[in-house]
Amino acid sequence: MRLTGKVALITGGARGQGAEEARLFAREGAKVVIADVLDTDGEQVAAEIGEAGQDAIYIHLDVTQ
Repeated sequence: MRLTGKVALITGGARGQGAEEARLFAREGAKVVIADVLDTDGEQVAAEIGEAGQDAIYIHLDVTQ
């Protein structure tokens, strides 16, 4: 648990590499904030992490704004 006590903000975390990083960071003990414009996908990744007993939330974030 190398990331215990840390918070990770993953932009683009709803799919692909970002989603995998969110899962990995959560498994390593971080509390994960998944930020993306893809609400349904981001909420699903956060729910999967939560179901595994780890901490994650999703927030809508458009980095172009």
